[in-house]
Amino acid sequence: MPHARALALLLLSSCTAQFAARGGANVQPGPPPPPTTVRETTVPPAQPPLVIAGTPVVRVGVNFEDMGAGGDRDYNDAVMCFQGAFKVDGTRVVSTEDQQVTATTWSHSDCRHRVRVEITHADGRREPPISFESNAGVQVPMRFEIGSQLEVFVQTTSGGCGRDEMTMHQPENAQVLLDRCNSTGQ
Repeated sequence: MPHARALALLLLSSCTAQFAARGGANVQPGPPPPPTTVRETTVPPAQPPLVIAGTPVVRVGVNFEDMGAGGDRDYNDAVMCFQGAFKVDGTRVVSTEDQQVTATTWSHSDCRHRVRVEITHADGRREPPISFESNAGVQVPMRFEIGSQLEVFVQTTSGGCGRDEMTMHQPENAQVLLDRCNSTGQ
């Protein structure tokens, strides 16, 4: 029995040591912690960020070749040139700020063309289309918002050039160039 008593004392002293290490009887119970309130908040659905790929530019040239792959490939037959805050990715031209821009236009072609400019805003609204003759040399005022995208179409109205409507996205008919407007040549 002496061993059992020694074992019991050892266990008791171990428990007492653990009790004391944890603060033992010196721990005064305090007020209970305040209840945790979990508030549910409604998070508005995330709007996809406006992604505009490309390079910021100051000057953009939209240059058309009216004979396509069979032409002289100078891309100066119907030209529109403008300056502003834009990003260009290939043939995609997107405004990076709200801005009024005035484009200059010209043509070095024996054919005449009807040029149509369309601007679609990021939310799908469209500006009224702007139309002009390629050889008129007009100044074209355009209104852009952040994320507005430019579209330019050209169709021959007289002369021996192709009659199909061309868009700025057809490499055989158009070049969208950074800091280059093809204003010279025949």
